Amino acid sequence: MPFYRYVCETCGSEKRVFHGMNENPTIVCDCGSQMKRSIGRVAVVFKGSGFYVTDNKKNENKKQTKGEEAA
Repeated sequence: MPFYRYVCETCGSEKRVFHGMNENPTIVCDCGSQMKRSIGRVAVVFKGSGFYVTDNKKNENKKQTKGEEAA
């Protein structure tokens, strides 16, 4: 289950709430108004080859040397 970030539109305070994806709870702020779910930053990790500039250059060099050997 993920954490969701809720922001109050009246006072601007934030809360993080841990609940399931299919749940839609009503979150009430300390000031008494209803809070709205907000999109926050997401951590993304790229694993494997092809995600860095150096990975692409290595693949291009290998293709060129194979092409030169065949010619």
